[in-house]
Amino acid sequence: MKKLFDGIKKDMKFKTAGPGKKLTDDTSTKPDVVQSGSGARSNRHGPSEGSQRAGAAALARIEQIPRPKVGTSQDAIRNQVKRELEAASLAEKDKAESEERSKVPVIAPACLSVSGVYFTCPLTGATLAKSEREVHIKEAILMRFEEDPVEASVMMIHTFNKDRDRVKAAIDIMSKYIENICKNPTEEKYRKIKLGNKVYQEKVCSVEGTREFLEALGFTSIMLSVEGKGK
Repeated sequence: MKKLFDGIKKDMKFKTAGPGKKLTDDTSTKPDVVQSGSGARSNRHGPSEGSQRAGAAALARIEQIPRPKVGTSQDAIRNQVKRELEAASLAEKDKAESEERSKVPVIAPACLSVSGVYFTCPLTGATLAKSEREVHIKEAILMRFEEDPVEASVMMIHTFNKDRDRVKAAIDIMSKYIENICKNPTEEKYRKIKLGNKVYQEKVCSVEGTREFLEALGFTSIMLSVEGKGK
């Protein structure tokens, strides 16, 4: 029996030794290469539970980061139209307010209102209406003849004559009268002025105040006889 069991054991060892080989076989053959396959991948372990939680938290943080909104051409057009409508509305409002303000009547304060136009006389300081001005000034000038007849007559010439050209012509002629007397004090002819002279009648006598001026200088009116013509 012992020999029988020993034979069975030997037979099993022989079978488990692998396929048989010849002595002539090349013993330098390369060992079989184990290729990666499903069996190899099955040895890899999946991510741990902690790694999964960390990855989920990172994804959540990324999702919470605000992303810039890409504007479209339609959005730009809508915004432009909105701005133009707001500007037009504001302009209409300002125009309406301006028109409303222009309708409000402006009332001048009572203290600034003037019921009439008045003038102040430079000689007397009196306040006069326009209708009273000329009469009052003429009276003031005539009253001044008592103090200074030359100054009063000059005032008459420049105040009561509106035609400035006629005033200038009369003054030039009277200045010539005075100049001739000053240059020729002994000449009798320069001391006389013919009242009927055409130049005197047209240029001097027609200007108010000239007669008073000549009288203030010393001229007097007298009747002289003319040879062959009587007086």
